[in-house]
Amino acid sequence: MYKIVDLFAGAGGLSLGFEMTKQFDIVAIVENNKNATQTYIKNHPGLKNYDDIMQINFKDILKEHGKIDVVIGGPPCQGFSNANRQKRRLINESNELVKRYVVAIKELEPDVFVMENVKTIASNKHSFCLTYNDQHHIRNRLGCKIYNRDVILYEGMRVRELTQLIKSNEFVNMVLLNEEQLYYLYNIYKKKNKIGKYLEKSINERIAKEILNCIGKNVIFPDWYNNIIRNTSEALQGLINTKECNSDMSNRLKLFWDVQRLFQGILELNAQAAVYEVLPGNDQIQVRMQSYIVIDFIKKSFEHLGYKINGNILNAADFGVPQCRERYIMIGIKKSSIKNKNVDLPSPLIANPKNYVTVKKAIADLERYPPSVGSMDEVIKKNYIPVINSFYRELVIEENSKIIRNHVCTDTSETALKRFEVIKQGENFHSLPNKYKTNYEDPGRTQNTIYKRLMYDQPSDTVVNVRKSMWIHPTLDRAISAREAARLQSFPDKYEFVGTKDSVYQQIGNAVPPILGRAVAEVVLDLLDCKQDFTRLAEIYDKYDKKK
Repeated sequence: MYKIVDLFAGAGGLSLGFEMTKQFDIVAIVENNKNATQTYIKNHPGLKNYDDIMQINFKDILKEHGKIDVVIGGPPCQGFSNANRQKRRLINESNELVKRYVVAIKELEPDVFVMENVKTIASNKHSFCLTYNDQHHIRNRLGCKIYNRDVILYEGMRVRELTQLIKSNEFVNMVLLNEEQLYYLYNIYKKKNKIGKYLEKSINERIAKEILNCIGKNVIFPDWYNNIIRNTSEALQGLINTKECNSDMSNRLKLFWDVQRLFQGILELNAQAAVYEVLPGNDQIQVRMQSYIVIDFIKKSFEHLGYKINGNILNAADFGVPQCRERYIMIGIKKSSIKNKNVDLPSPLIANPKNYVTVKKAIADLERYPPSVGSMDEVIKKNYIPVINSFYRELVIEENSKIIRNHVCTDTSETALKRFEVIKQGENFHSLPNKYKTNYEDPGRTQNTIYKRLMYDQPSDTVVNVRKSMWIHPTLDRAISAREAARLQSFPDKYEFVGTKDSVYQQIGNAVPPILGRAVAEVVLDLLDCKQDFTRLAEIYDKYDKKK
């Protein structure tokens, strides 16, 4: 058995795919989401979770488990935030998780690693900010190409004064609000036309009073800044008293928000030791940050560590998952182990999209069982055993089981039910008549995944948190259950999810489809020169579906 460490393990989809080959043993996981961890441990009793990847000493894993053969995982990665970044930071902290994955490979020294990620990681969309702390390593050791990335931090009045404050670092004591308070001001501006409802929540009035307290302190500032503070205070006090927000009030609040976000952005860049310069301008302030492309960093880092790599975008539907889900998969193996071999990615199991596994094949047998609207630990009794007559059903259906786990969904409101009744297979929220959209602030901006009714004769779209997205059963006027979502992700029925409804749906939506993981695992076994016999996906597929 090959020993695996699963980083960013989630609910266990990728590692489950490896386990399906019966050639891998998961010895440790690293996952800081408590709900996902509970699910993982529920299905792997006694397994140790190291929790926080930023704090873990990887040598401890080696001391406890000895040599690790394979490391797998999907580190989250976000690109730079844009100028109108609302609550988001300029430098997304999750970017450090990709670097931490590289550290894990360096410390654990597995023979093989597998990294899974969003498909856009292979593009120039995702980039890191160069810092004074890492620039020698990035420029000289790895040889990453450095790009300029211009980001607008401020547009409006007093550009000259604000630029001087930033360059002289005299703005620091002018930062008055925290992230929560800044986000509150932004929401006031955005929701000004429906402010009464927003202010009904007691927490929002509390935050407004906290802001008044923060900006009302007797501190000496330049006159122009004191005027902004005074105007902000008057606008907020009027907001609290009248529960209304006119254009003058919202503009005052927006100006203060703009200035505070500028200050916060510069503080963040300084705290991160970012390499940047402030660019001159007449009506805006922007910074030119030094950056490098994430995928370039990843490839050069693993090559620097002595691995031969190959990565590309794979579609889960090509491997028998009833879902069109594209993910970037990279496989690496030590150059000292591979000799003259190529590092291959798995070849599609199903060459013709017309033969993809459909939603019907995945969930139709559950039609006869109305889902519970209770807790996730409720089970539903089966009154018949489905016939195992396809590749997919052999992989997911638990033979002879008399119960269905996690067949639970949200109780449908009257408004949602009326929408369900109107939407046909393949349609979504945008297909509804306008009379069904009245409680949406901006119906035109609603995503295409909202209120999506699945089509029985096709794979589903990428499974997300289908509870939040209100996905609809193909033929029944009800929401998709958690078990049905798990089926679309190719989780076997015996795999039990733990947590609240929303957390379980989120765990399922975030997971790597296990069947896709199994296809990757088979390639890894070939790279490791596995001498043990194991059943391949192609053998199961040929038994049922090759001629169809």
